[in-house]
Amino acid sequence: MKNRRQLLSISMLALSGAVPAHAQSQSYPTRPITIVAPFPAGGTADVVARVLSDRLRDTLGQPIIIDNRVGAAGSIGTSLVARAPADGYTLLIASQSHTANPSLYAKLPWDPLKSFSPIVLVGVIPNVVTVPASSPNKTLAEFVTYAKAHPGVNYGSAGIGTSIHLTAEMLKQAAQINLTHIPYKSDSESYAGMRAGDVAMAPLGLAFAKPHIDSGELRALAVTTPKRSRMLPNVPTAAESGFPAFDVRPWYAFLAPAGTPPAIVAKLNAAITDAMKTPAVEAKLLDLGLELDPGTPEALEKFLRADVARWDKVIKQAGIRLE
Repeated sequence: MKNRRQLLSISMLALSGAVPAHAQSQSYPTRPITIVAPFPAGGTADVVARVLSDRLRDTLGQPIIIDNRVGAAGSIGTSLVARAPADGYTLLIASQSHTANPSLYAKLPWDPLKSFSPIVLVGVIPNVVTVPASSPNKTLAEFVTYAKAHPGVNYGSAGIGTSIHLTAEMLKQAAQINLTHIPYKSDSESYAGMRAGDVAMAPLGLAFAKPHIDSGELRALAVTTPKRSRMLPNVPTAAESGFPAFDVRPWYAFLAPAGTPPAIVAKLNAAITDAMKTPAVEAKLLDLGLELDPGTPEALEKFLRADVARWDKVIKQAGIRLE
């Protein structure tokens, strides 16, 4: 009898602990939600979060606060979210640096997979391999042939360890060419380097590259994503150009701290996906060059695992290490 009473007491305690957690998930959210953008205001991650925030506020019935926590290549803001309570009130708008940084830096206070609960992928934006309009190279294949005939030809990037730098390193490995890296501080400086004849090629972000391509100042050789970009429909993909292993997909996604209740993750996934399908929001995201690709949290986890492996291989082979 005593044992039965003990078992009953334990069962009641377990249930009493479960009810508040279940109730919390059902009533969520009951206060403002903060989205941490680990890069400066005006950057793509920040803009994506702000474009979605108004619709999310209406759907979830709570204010959405965008908190720009800049520094350490995104690690400061990412660390803040990794340490936050797993209650759905602190989210991260993450990008490609999230999966590349663990291989670039010796020690990080967070793990790209273990420290977070995936919510939803927003989409991907291609980088664009560009050359000056005066370049003799009209295609990516021609540039590769040129680079093999001129080992060590210069290319520009927006800085060591950036998405642009890693894009060029993947091209080097996929095409088996020898290029010399000239690191600048931004896409605009890299573009100026091409115009001055200091570098023969530079991958650029789509939003920056498009006006210079449209004006005829630059020539686009290829986009780095598996599909052509709607914004540059006449520019072939790297795969179409004969380099299927050259596959770079700069991405944006929402993550929560590890251990966030599945019911809260599901509610956020549905709310963000709904916001992305709203015509006004969708139009703004498409204007950024995003190829929208929302899906399940499980699909995002699979995507992140593949991206971690992708960049670990490239970074180790390139011998890049940052402090």
